[in-house]
Amino acid sequence: MTTRIASIIVVVALLAVGLIALLSTSDGSSGSDISAAQAIAWHRFDKGVALARQEHKKILIDVYTDWCGWCKKMDKEVYTDEKVGQVIASNFIAVKLDAESQKGASYGETLMNEASVAGALGATGYPTTVFLDPEAKPITKIAGYMESKEFVKVLSFIGEDHYKTKSFEDYKASR
Repeated sequence: MTTRIASIIVVVALLAVGLIALLSTSDGSSGSDISAAQAIAWHRFDKGVALARQEHKKILIDVYTDWCGWCKKMDKEVYTDEKVGQVIASNFIAVKLDAESQKGASYGETLMNEASVAGALGATGYPTTVFLDPEAKPITKIAGYMESKEFVKVLSFIGEDHYKTKSFEDYKASR
């Protein structure tokens, strides 16, 4: 009987230690991820558009949903990448837009909600990354998840205005 009680105590203790360890690292971030993530200052749509006009920067909009696994993967693996954060901070105003949110937002002169803005931007799958010029006019959009290395190329291509003079394939070939 004493052996059984001791075994139960050991199992409970191991479960408690495991649970504590899991909870303390459940976000999966390391110290370097946190500093890279902080390099991206995310804004709501309205504020981001106003700030882009003021700073004359392009707008990167991450259109996501709460249930989207690829959106979460993009947040965890791509937007925490140090190089991605640097290129975004240098060239863009970053905006998070929940494609299912009823929170108010305006696009141009029209007052809408975030879900309607996502639809107006042409986001039909998630994640979708939308790029706008400083006046909130569309440049392009990319549907789906993209690895960090390729995403940095896209960010540089658009952020440095190469899209105005050459195709993305020509840009990649010249690098």
